Order: sequence, then C-alpha cells, then structure tokens
Amino acid sequence: MRKLLLFFTLFITASTIQSFAQTGKINGYVRDAETGEELIGANVILEGTTMGAATNIEGYYVITNVPPGSYTIRASMVGYAPQTIRDVRVNINLTTELNINLKTSTIQTEEVVVVATQPIVRQDVSSSVVNLNIEEVKSLPVVSISGIIGLQAGVQGLTIRGGGSDQTAFVVNGITLRDERDNTPYTGISFTSIEELQIQTGGFNAEYGNIRSGLINIVTKEGKKDKYTVSFIGRYRPAGRKHFGAAVNDPNSYWIKPYIDNDVAWTGTNNGKWDIYTQRNHAKFPGGWNAVSEALLSDSDP
Repeated sequence: MRKLLLFFTLFITASTIQSFAQTGKINGYVRDAETGEELIGANVILEGTTMGAATNIEGYYVITNVPPGSYTIRASMVGYAPQTIRDVRVNINLTTELNINLKTSTIQTEEVVVVATQPIVRQDVSSSVVNLNIEEVKSLPVVSISGIIGLQAGVQGLTIRGGGSDQTAFVVNGITLRDERDNTPYTGISFTSIEELQIQTGGFNAEYGNIRSGLINIVTKEGKKDKYTVSFIGRYRPAGRKHFGAAVNDPNSYWIKPYIDNDVAWTGTNNGKWDIYTQRNHAKFPGGWNAVSEALLSDSDP
C-alpha cells in the first residue's frame, strides 16, 4: 500500500512540474506617472481571461501560469486613468516584465493605450532559445513541424548541434513524445494545431532529462469560448499525370497487350509463346480471338 501511495505521489508531482513548464508569467511594478511612487492595490488583469493580480505594498504584481501567446493587459486604480497595454507576449517557461505608469485623473478620461515591445535581450534567459508563435509560423515556407525546426540556426532536420534525433526531446503540452525503444521522437503533430513553439539548443533546465542536443517544446491551441475556428492546408499543382507507371492505354498495359500481341492474341495467352512470368503480369485471354469467333459462329444468333 505504501509503494502504491508513493507511486501516485511521484506521478502527480511529475505531472505538476511538466504542466508548469508549459506556461509563463508576467510581473512588474505599477507606479504614479508623475511622482514615480509605487501604487498599492492597483488591479492588473488579462482581458478576455480570468487571470490577474493586485499590487502589494511595494507596488509589485505577478501573474503566474499564463499560457503562451499575446495578451491585452489592463491596469486600473481609483483616482487614476486606466491604461491598456496591447500585444504583451508571453513565452513558454519565461517571465515577461511589464512596468506600468498610471496618470492621475480627477475627471472621467479616456483610456491610455500602449503597445508593448519585446526586449532585444531577455535577462532571465541563459540558454539559446527561439520562440515562435502561430503568426510567425504561418509566414514560414514550410507545412510541417520538422520543416519549421530545420529552418533554425544550428539545426538540420531534427539534428541539433550535430547530435542525432534520439538525443533531442520533443515535448507537447508537457508530455515527452518518443519511442522508448530507441528514443526517436514522434513529430506527427498537425501544423495547424500549433499555438507556441520553442526550440532550445543549449542550457537545459534540470526538469528535462535524457537529452543532449536540443529541446522542442510545443503548446497546442485551445478552443475559444465565443467562436468556432477551423484550419486547413491546401495544395495545388499544374495539370499532370495522376498515376505512376504505364498509361492505361499503353499497348503493353495489363489489359491491352493480351488482345493485340500477335503471339497470343489469336490463339490465347496459354498457347505457350509467353513465359510464365509474362502471363502473370497480364490479363488472361484463353483461346484468343479464334475462340471468340468460334463461339459467335456456333449458333444462329447474328
């Protein structure tokens, strides 16, 4: 019983750690735009979600377990004009720092809209990481996961930094997909189901084990509460043959050759002039056209 309880405890703990690795967080300070003083009790929410936080006595807030993607954040406090920040990007297992300055307001004013920009250098990242969202993936000239990965620097196919694909972890929504016999990753994920893709080629965290070359971390899309969505991939090509091998009207095709080859057409494919292999590769025509003529002349039916 103790062993069973220990097994379930370890399983739940491992699942919790993996789920955390698929989200990011947002933190920062809310200050007065004029005095620079930290504001206590300001509300910071992610519009369209139930996630948010209030600042503490130091004006600091943190929103954890945020799925990767782009969000619109709204900060508000009594006596200040609310401020909306658009296009705030959250990446897998990373922290987005967003400091907000609110302007005092004594009368009803309009909201201040600010567009967030991504920093060139992220201070909390010590490894070589590439983060791609669905909009960036759509602009790439590929239609598969392997194609997206192969376009990155230092990557060829699924070979990262010279290591084989069996030395690369392929994680989807916190679950590692690989063949336990040879550690080969399963990459059969629909191209249209990607929400966020992270490619890490060095400096792996301790939570990831049994890898040496790279880490492919994927978060898939979730359904929307207010609308239906559909995605598809279409392909087109110039007019051309839709089959391989000989054409159906070729004189040597399976159905035609037995009826026009002078060696067998009159006396049948079983007359001995074709070897056994030729007979197997074509339709049977026993008796040939002579047998057909005799059958037609054997009665008075014209």
